[in-house]
Amino acid sequence: METYDAIIAGFGPTGATLANLLGTMGMRVAVVEREKGIYDQPRAITADHEAMRAFQAVGLAERIEAGTCPHPGTDFVGVNGEVIKRFYPMPAPGPLGWEPTFMFYQPRLEAVLRDGVKRFADIDLMLEHSLISVRQDAEGIEVMVAGPDGAQKTLRAATLLGCDGARSVVRAQIGASVHDLAFDEWWVVVDVNLHGDIELPERCVQYCRPSRPGTYIVGPDRLRRWEIKVMPGEAPESFNDPGHLDRVLSTFVDTRGVDVKRVAIYRFHAVVAEQWREGRVFLLGDAAHQMPPFLGQGLCAGVRDAYNLAWKLDAVRKGKAADSLLDTYGAERRPHVQTVVEHAKSFGLIIGELDEVAALERDRMLGAELAAGTATTVRQAFIPGLAAGLLYGAERGELGVGAGELFPQPWVSGPALERTRLDDLVRGDFYIVTNEAQTAQTALESLRAVPQLAQAKVVCIGEAPDVSDAVAGVIRCTEEGDFVSRFLADHGAVAAMVRPDGFAYGSATSTEAMADVIATLGRALAGEPATPPTRTGAAGRTVTVEYRAPSSLTI
Repeated sequence: METYDAIIAGFGPTGATLANLLGTMGMRVAVVEREKGIYDQPRAITADHEAMRAFQAVGLAERIEAGTCPHPGTDFVGVNGEVIKRFYPMPAPGPLGWEPTFMFYQPRLEAVLRDGVKRFADIDLMLEHSLISVRQDAEGIEVMVAGPDGAQKTLRAATLLGCDGARSVVRAQIGASVHDLAFDEWWVVVDVNLHGDIELPERCVQYCRPSRPGTYIVGPDRLRRWEIKVMPGEAPESFNDPGHLDRVLSTFVDTRGVDVKRVAIYRFHAVVAEQWREGRVFLLGDAAHQMPPFLGQGLCAGVRDAYNLAWKLDAVRKGKAADSLLDTYGAERRPHVQTVVEHAKSFGLIIGELDEVAALERDRMLGAELAAGTATTVRQAFIPGLAAGLLYGAERGELGVGAGELFPQPWVSGPALERTRLDDLVRGDFYIVTNEAQTAQTALESLRAVPQLAQAKVVCIGEAPDVSDAVAGVIRCTEEGDFVSRFLADHGAVAAMVRPDGFAYGSATSTEAMADVIATLGRALAGEPATPPTRTGAAGRTVTVEYRAPSSLTI
């Protein structure tokens, strides 16, 4: 019987990202995939800098970026043709060092990810294999799979990672139910290549018209997409008739200038699995959640799942954390993705309104907000931080300053350090960032006293640091821009503790408080019972540390 650290069911973008992550961590992995090759048509088309940060972690970001283009922004157009809402990416360069939102061609992206997996001799690909059954015990998990000839064999591993899509066999095997967020609509997706010089908007457009809601998307190169709502009384399969498709599509574009490459009929859902872990089995990607495409976050959500879970599996495998760390996967990802799904649903309801009176009132309200400057127009404002899980203060139900927010990733350099991205400097473990030399020294001493954090790094970022006063074990550098210094200043912090996936575990307003952040994290990783963080006040009186909750939106 073949034995692995992990078995991944599904080799789409989520499964392929996860396989690359586990491969970089030295794990022995089996990937079980029903299909023989990559689906050769675009499906997902939009992603963001969080996904690219995960691709960077496996050394594939530059290759993926080469086939992308920046997202041009989206205009929502109302009944009378006026712009009622704008939805644009944050200006580049963003705080994560990548284009904040970009467009891509999914078959090419998947090809890069699959090619990346070939680097790892300890990853076995089992294409054209189907998962038949799952059985787990106290020591591991056994998965029976069937090959293309019907022959069955059993694989054994420490964990099974279900990345096998919306019709997940793994989800069915563990009996996980789904929470339905009450969005269920038929839409038709039409992908075309432009072959003529026809007039089209420079930006993406949401046509919020009751007569026929639709979406226009500007893809890379000459790829363009329309997502068209199926109207009441109209059969979804009627779009299989080229004549009907042409009549409907011609209300959006001169069809003489496009070559239709794909027509796909979708039933857009908004659902989130209730249970993300069952013992040694975990759900990721579409197996755990499905959302309407109006926020362009479907692929991103699956990549976030993979990035969140991979480092935790690695920490447990290497004895740096107790198994209880794996419970934080669902605790963190489920509420995060449910918020994103709810936002996507809300945009779908705006776009798809069919009652003209209600649509005109919608246009009036949204137009007034846009004119007054009170409307939120930045895409990243709708992607929250983490609100629970392995975060400073979560054990007492009130997050510490900065906890759960994405920590920025600037370019950094120094006299003894070539220009590099911050993540590449600290890859694979927790790290502390400060702009005070004394805090760096104290943090390093505190880290070395905690077994689970003995390998954590300390980065001291400042203006033209003097190499002569560098503390052994502290990385001294300067940043391009002011992303880190602004994060610390905005939170009144002298230092921040950052997780391997780029989220801030927490920050501290003093050197003494930093020691408590480290000690609290050490206890959490060890699986020890949580104790309220305290500090010594006047006359030796012990007082509870006060926390400030983070903002509800991370931009």
